[in-house]
Amino acid sequence: MAIGMTMPESAQVSGDTHLGPSPFMVFSREHDAQTTIVTVEGELDLSSAPRLKWMMMDAFEAGRSRLVVDLSRASFMDSTGLGVLISVNRRLQPGTQLAIVCPPGAVAQVFEFSGTDGAFSLFSTLQAAIAHLEGRAPEAG
Repeated sequence: MAIGMTMPESAQVSGDTHLGPSPFMVFSREHDAQTTIVTVEGELDLSSAPRLKWMMMDAFEAGRSRLVVDLSRASFMDSTGLGVLISVNRRLQPGTQLAIVCPPGAVAQVFEFSGTDGAFSLFSTLQAAIAHLEGRAPEAG
């Protein structure tokens, strides 16, 4: 865990401890009784994508019906990371929802170039993704 970062006891963290240019971290936290937010930091690739998948599946297995994957801190995503998101999205049960936070940039281009941007609920901010899952309009600002 990064110095100075505090998270609730219910949060889970998984990550590399190497000091490379973009260390990978993924952590989850409960937003409310139905919603888990999984945040990705660093490079989402062949070596790190399985950790994201496990965190996403853990949230659904814990009974959460809404999941937000926040990629706003991801510096890179390859086809393996995209494949994990596609796989989980296809396996969503009735009544479950997935929203992805992906502001404009290199990671968003992976969705656009692969033609999968229309297959996901993509949002540029965490607030907009949560508002969507809760069925309300995002707040202005």
